[in-house]
Amino acid sequence: MKKIFMSILSVLTTFFAWGQKVSAVSAPSDPRQLTIYQVMVASFLHAEDGAPGYGAMWGPDGHTKNGNLRGVISALDHIRDLGANALWLTPIFDSSTASGGEKLQATGYFTNDYFKIDPHFGTEADFIELVDSAHARGIAVILDGVFGHHGGVVTPSPSGYTIDDTRSFSDRGREGGSGNVAYPASLPYFKELATWWIDKYGIDGWRLDQAYQATQGGHNYWTEITAAVDSITSARAARGEEWGTLGYMVGEDWGTADVINRGVYRDGGLRSAFDFDGKERISGPMQDPAAPGLDDVYADIITTLSAPTARGYLNDSVQPNLFLSNHDGYRLADHFDTSDPYYYEKMMTRHAILAAYSGPITLYYGDEYADRSLETTGGQKDNIARTSGHLDPRNQGEARLRDYVAAAMKFRAENPAMWRGDALFYTVNTTAGPVLLIQKKDPESSNKIIAIFSTVDTTVPVAPVGRQVDVKAWVPRFIRINK
Repeated sequence: MKKIFMSILSVLTTFFAWGQKVSAVSAPSDPRQLTIYQVMVASFLHAEDGAPGYGAMWGPDGHTKNGNLRGVISALDHIRDLGANALWLTPIFDSSTASGGEKLQATGYFTNDYFKIDPHFGTEADFIELVDSAHARGIAVILDGVFGHHGGVVTPSPSGYTIDDTRSFSDRGREGGSGNVAYPASLPYFKELATWWIDKYGIDGWRLDQAYQATQGGHNYWTEITAAVDSITSARAARGEEWGTLGYMVGEDWGTADVINRGVYRDGGLRSAFDFDGKERISGPMQDPAAPGLDDVYADIITTLSAPTARGYLNDSVQPNLFLSNHDGYRLADHFDTSDPYYYEKMMTRHAILAAYSGPITLYYGDEYADRSLETTGGQKDNIARTSGHLDPRNQGEARLRDYVAAAMKFRAENPAMWRGDALFYTVNTTAGPVLLIQKKDPESSNKIIAIFSTVDTTVPVAPVGRQVDVKAWVPRFIRINK
């Protein structure tokens, strides 16, 4: 395996102009620089020296259901080596007595106690070790918070606040947004929850499940919750703390940009929400699954990498989080035919789009190995992607994809033009066909890069670097122009 890795790495160095190494222990200080690795705890990895895990969970048959926190700890080097600087854990709060049965309890999305670790996943000591070990590797920790529905919470918060689940409210924010948490009566409880885990354990942010459920009665309660998080993170920073100061909050809302604008972005509530529009545009075969037209493919890339307002979002200060797949749908590889000679390369293109995106991005575990869910049995379309985690490639194609993703994400980390740069798009006609070039410049430094996307093998003149550059079909190249 080491020989495979070294040979692949030698090839990849021809596709990336390496910059100076980023400190392995520096905390992300800007949400736009986040490269998040998502783990579904129960379906990821089981470590024998950890908690027993659950025995069942909604997902495909024959795959891991007993994942635990120590399994996640065992993967931290892999996550770091992939170029990720943040880890999103699906809910780890105690759900062991939640209503709905074990399959639902194992997901964590219907908790019975938000202030305790689920004993199926691990202990408080396990969680502390996970956070400290992640931070030591430069990886922020983001917890998954469900602030709009629960599975039977009866215990008050440490300060004595409770959840009002009378469901007496009539405006649940958007169609299909019903939950069993009523605001504003529940606001003190969830403000404490949002800040308690930051202050006690130094976590770095929240992924917010079905975030639209906290917009009720014509009011966006994320405004108050975000203010509470900003207050606690600012206080930690003032004390000289490095971690637990980012306070990144990203909401889940499957709606269009307009729906999100009128919902969780309204009145300065959340500043980041998952970019489902962008995901739908680039995760599949783009415009034509049989033979994509070059103009259509490049148009999708240009649109996705344009400023938020150009894509219909509220303003350019919001930070949509771009991703390719997650635990609630099909996997990235499911969109591609394994007989396609460019099977792995087309997934390289998708990850390269993520790497070149100005804003936070999220990788779903296993996508770096082209894991598939379509070959599985059992499960439903909203949980079929919860396949077993693994830390090693199973063939050379998977190894090539994994190492390309790592190289692209490390280039992103080393060049702020990648994650906060302004983009200039243009095409160059070559003898083999048109090639898309994207020049990005960081507005806060002199850092500039060129990204090259091509659907053909060709040689393209790249004026900013003053030379011809060889490119392979569906294997984007990144070149740093200067620091």
